Amino acid sequence: MYRSRNFYVRVRGDRALFTSPATKGGSERSSYSVPTRQALQGMIDSIYHKPTFTNIVTEVKVVNQIQTELHGVRALLHDYSADLSYVSYLSDVEYLVKFHFIWNENREDLMQDRLPNKHEAIMQRSIRKGGRRDVFLGTRECFGLVDEISQEEYETIPSYYDGISIDLGIMFHSFAYPTDKETPLKSYFSKTVMNNGVIKFKPQSECEIENTLSSYVFKTPGHIKSVDEEYKEYEAIEKGEN
Repeated sequence: MYRSRNFYVRVRGDRALFTSPATKGGSERSSYSVPTRQALQGMIDSIYHKPTFTNIVTEVKVVNQIQTELHGVRALLHDYSADLSYVSYLSDVEYLVKFHFIWNENREDLMQDRLPNKHEAIMQRSIRKGGRRDVFLGTRECFGLVDEISQEEYETIPSYYDGISIDLGIMFHSFAYPTDKETPLKSYFSKTVMNNGVIKFKPQSECEIENTLSSYVFKTPGHIKSVDEEYKEYEAIEKGEN
């Protein structure tokens, strides 16, 4: 199976909210102390993603000290009255993310779009530009900034948690989205440990908890732009900038 080279990015922001499922049912939300694998994949997908491939986040390094701040949020109720709830955000966050991509084997109709060199080139250029779409740290009100870093920087930039091992317990890991109308949506949870500020994510097959969900409607995939067209557009933009 094809596997791209590793990519490394820095993602930072003033605040983040990686909502714990335990607090999603009420009006007051609280963040996990670190980003989930699914949240990180969402950030990477915002940098560059196509149905042709799947981005795989393998590691994240937590650079800054984990701190929280409480915000009062006025929520509009169904009867048009207002209620004050509280949201616990992470503040002043910085994460170094290691990832790669593999072909999406469920989209055999896109085999002609599997041109690894062009996809890797577009990914690298998208990282340098800070992403093709806005990057959010868990929720839309938490805007993130993306920077390109090297493998050496990823390995040598210090973490506040160097020399420390922290057991974060069972955390939400990711979703497995259905590929047809008969397959259900599944969620995965896993025991998570941070060593020297680094969390290494397990594949879904190794997660300890698997839940089957029913609140997802499968959508038939449509036409997408080919990687050749994408690559030509990038070249035209860069020539125009020069």
